[in-house]
Amino acid sequence: MTDRHDHLRRVGDELRAVFAEERKAIAKLDHATLAFIAERKRQLADELARAREGLESSPELRALFEAIRVEAHATATLAGAATQAVRAILGISDSANAYDRHANRTTTQRVRTLVGGAY
Repeated sequence: MTDRHDHLRRVGDELRAVFAEERKAIAKLDHATLAFIAERKRQLADELARAREGLESSPELRALFEAIRVEAHATATLAGAATQAVRAILGISDSANAYDRHANRTTTQRVRTLVGGAY
């Protein structure tokens, strides 16, 4: 492999590692880390696109990009599940802002629990 291939592999491997870090942050609901990771993913994706320009495809590169797709899919699946869980805990239905055929809202306001007189 050429130096460009090696660079592409390093960037791809770093992006996969960032996806793994993102899954850990999602599991902890760590917003600050997720915000940092989102920017890092954008930078790596841009670098990956630049590094890939003009390179011939090879089995190694196809395997790298397939591995990146798998990591991205796993992360997106976990993010979706975490979003659903948080919405359920907060009492927000999936059909928030939904209307029936008579244009009546089909959702109710979520109930707030009052603790010690404050919410």
